[in-house]
Amino acid sequence: MKKWLAGLGLVLGITLSVQGAAFAEDAGTSIAEFGPSSLLKSDGSYWIWGYNQSVPTPLVGLGKIKADLGSGIVQKTDGSFWLFSRNTRTMALETRQIEGLNHPVKIVNSTPYEAVAVDADGSIYHAAKDAEGYVDLISFSPVFGIGQVTDATGYYENARRESEWHYIFLKSDGTVWRTNQELSSFEQMPNLTGVTDIEGSTALKQDGTVWTWPNEFDSDLLPVNPPTAVAIPELADIRSIEIGWRANLAIDGKSRLWFWGSTITGFSDGTTLHKQDKPVMLTGVSAVKEACITERSLIALTLSGKLYAASIDREAMPGNAEFAPLASDVKTMRNGGRHIIMQKTDGSLWGWGVNKNAEQGTGDYEFMHSKPVAMQQPISVSLNGEAVAMNNGVITKDGQNFVPLRSVFEKLGAVVTYEETTGQKMVTITRQDCDKKTVIQVNAKTGATYVNGAQVKLANNPFNISGTVYLPLRFISEKLGASVEWLPGEERIAITMK
Repeated sequence: MKKWLAGLGLVLGITLSVQGAAFAEDAGTSIAEFGPSSLLKSDGSYWIWGYNQSVPTPLVGLGKIKADLGSGIVQKTDGSFWLFSRNTRTMALETRQIEGLNHPVKIVNSTPYEAVAVDADGSIYHAAKDAEGYVDLISFSPVFGIGQVTDATGYYENARRESEWHYIFLKSDGTVWRTNQELSSFEQMPNLTGVTDIEGSTALKQDGTVWTWPNEFDSDLLPVNPPTAVAIPELADIRSIEIGWRANLAIDGKSRLWFWGSTITGFSDGTTLHKQDKPVMLTGVSAVKEACITERSLIALTLSGKLYAASIDREAMPGNAEFAPLASDVKTMRNGGRHIIMQKTDGSLWGWGVNKNAEQGTGDYEFMHSKPVAMQQPISVSLNGEAVAMNNGVITKDGQNFVPLRSVFEKLGAVVTYEETTGQKMVTITRQDCDKKTVIQVNAKTGATYVNGAQVKLANNPFNISGTVYLPLRFISEKLGASVEWLPGEERIAITMK
């Protein structure tokens, strides 16, 4: 969606520190489910990261969440559905209630212009569009002419002069049906019965065979008739498929990994795709549980919890391609396209891959993490028992949890100002308590800190990440009269101000 296409902006925040353990050391066993850019905790809180949220940040005020349907859609425990999106101008997160959905189990939002929802009763709902023709997930309407749907996907047909989007629906009887993007007519796909899984223009049958149909044509115009699916002869006894943009994977009944599709070489305008239609069994890894294509790497997770990577940046994928070890004790993973989030057996989350826009929730903006990095633990903050809405989540550094608390200062009656001059970026926190006035100044560039004009030595030096200043909590609490308690069982920092 275009509303999610936003760059990084300067975020001013004041961040305080409290003693605590890093996620990798004190695993987040409270995570109920997670994706490549969000997670849901067992207490019903919902967390996101990426762009100006460099670490997991709770969406305070949304209420308790029951399920995450993807595409920014969540279901609350009261049964209502909500959409959260990012304002491209202010970068602020916005939430709106969705109308028209009953009990959706899947959202298919593969293009900026089209989206459908599959309902638990087998019906289909179509998303509305905004004034510019982009999909608007705030409203859905029922689609007539098809039912008993258990899964949905879609793909583009491409000719030299045109392209067309098609939805593909899998029914409970194992048949596959196709429709155009207007969802005005439905046609059954030939040769596709007994199907258990569909992805793009590929289907997996109950007997373990994999079937596909053409989506690229050399003619100027697209064909009119529905394409006929044919079996891929090299693939048998397949139990799962992973169909990507160009490269495809399959895992067979012996937990062996297969590859077909395209490898890629070159960059920018010099990018070249090397088509490889015949599947090849990859012998460099065995006992495969899950696999995906991330950026230009093939990621494989084995049954023993070991994670491996092999490059597809080559002219052809050989059967003996080398797999390099990435991590161990991995339970499962989620693919973000250019990065992955993996969960280890201790419950902790780790990131790997491209991190240009803080996609991995690790508290930094390193473009690439070539080795797995522990994601920051999702720790909430409360002030006098009330959940605090933060512009960024907790960042753990040097054995301490640094917590953004600008909104806390404002609730305490403090005034926060920011002034930038030559060689200085000064943050000033002022609080008037009866006849006592406290002024804390921090040079965000040098880390120098002053209280009522006198420079002080801090046990933990201030630091700056992407425009956000972080200060140690003990220092702030002593000067402003707050007390702080770390509640590890709740993964919460409780701040009390009398």
